[in-house]
Amino acid sequence: MSCSAVAIGGLVVLLVGGLAVVANSNWFAKKIGGSWDITYEGTGGRAGTGQASDVRYAYSPDRTGSEPREETTGLVSLPWSRAVFVGVGDRARVEVHPAGNGTAACRILLDGVRVVAEGTSPAPGKPAVCEVTTSSTPGKWPR
Repeated sequence: MSCSAVAIGGLVVLLVGGLAVVANSNWFAKKIGGSWDITYEGTGGRAGTGQASDVRYAYSPDRTGSEPREETTGLVSLPWSRAVFVGVGDRARVEVHPAGNGTAACRILLDGVRVVAEGTSPAPGKPAVCEVTTSSTPGKWPR
């Protein structure tokens, strides 16, 4: 084998190894558009119905993992849900503020099915808060 073949083979190994390190970084995931499909849910009281004076939630405006934003709904009927994107390594958060002296509950679902956070109002009139930091590795969410 010639020296140039060994050098090229070494360069390929170095390049592939370097790409593997970069591909596992949060920076790279954000640059190529890493995001998670998240569903926020809010319910009220024992029957799961009622109203929320507002629901506040974090999201990414598109699948590319753009800078996170927050949205506030204003008065909504419960149950309520919203499917959004949340960037890799970003915070998924929802607050359900019950109307009046009611209570509320919230959940955060990954891909619309797997519950990754849930919470309830600590007292009447207090918001239910759910929060989780999304995995920074695209396609791999810890168990």
